[in-house]
Amino acid sequence: MSEEQSKKEILEQVEFYFSDSNLPKDRFLYTTAQANEGWVSISVLANFTRMRKFRPIELIVEALRESENLLEVSENGEMVRRKVPLPSREEQIKIAQRSVVVEDVPEDATLEQLQEFFKKYGKTNQVRMKRNRKTKEFFGKVIVEFSSVEEQKAFLEAEPKPTFNEKELKITSKVAYDESRESKRTAGFNGRDKSKGKKRVNQDDDESNKRVKDDKEVEADKETADDAAKEAGEDTATEPEKTEVPEENKEESK
Repeated sequence: MSEEQSKKEILEQVEFYFSDSNLPKDRFLYTTAQANEGWVSISVLANFTRMRKFRPIELIVEALRESENLLEVSENGEMVRRKVPLPSREEQIKIAQRSVVVEDVPEDATLEQLQEFFKKYGKTNQVRMKRNRKTKEFFGKVIVEFSSVEEQKAFLEAEPKPTFNEKELKITSKVAYDESRESKRTAGFNGRDKSKGKKRVNQDDDESNKRVKDDKEVEADKETADDAAKEAGEDTATEPEKTEVPEENKEESK
C-alpha cells in the first residue's frame, strides 16, 4: 500500500471514530475525550485494532493533519480532537426526527446520483451511503437527513412511492428504524437469557456430571459471544486491544 493510500485510510478510520454517529456511543473514546477537553492521545488511537497496521506514528499524525473539517492535531503532534463540539442530545433527536433510512437501493448507485434523486423531494443536509467496512462495498442502505421535519414527512408520504431506477425502495423514518433495531436487540438478549434459564431449571439434580458439562458449555458460549463482540459489534467500544470498528458503519456522505 502506498503512503498516500495509507494516509487516506488512516484519516477515514479516525474521522469515523470521532464522528457524530460513533463518538457518543463509544464509552472508552468518549470518556477519554471528555476528561481532556476533547483531546485523545494519538498513540492510544494507534493501538486500536484497525490502526495497528499503520506505522510509524508520524504517518498517522501527518494523515490527521489533513482533516479539513472534523479533526485538529495539537502543536506537538501528540493529540487529536474534534474541531467542533458534538451535537447535543437534543440536537441529535432533532436530526433523527428529520431523517429517513432508505433500503433496497441498487448497489451500483453513486453518491452523486442519490443526491440528485433526493433533491427532488426536498432540501437535504446530508446523504450517507452505508458501506461494508471490510469490503468497502455499498450494500443498498442510505441515511438521508432533510433540512426540516416537514420535508422528511413529505418524502415518507410521497405518492406514488419513490422508486430509484425503477426499483421499489423500503423507506422508514430514522426514529422508527432505530426503535425497531433496539427492540430486536433487546428481544435477542431476553431470548438467550430465557433459553439458558430453562436449560438449568430442567436439569435433574442427580445428573451432576451433565450439569457440570452444561455449565461449561454456557461459559464457552459466553466466551464465544465475547469474542464475536470484539470482532463485529461494535457500536459501543473502541477500547485498545479489544475493538473492531462496526462493519456497517463506514459511510460516504455529502
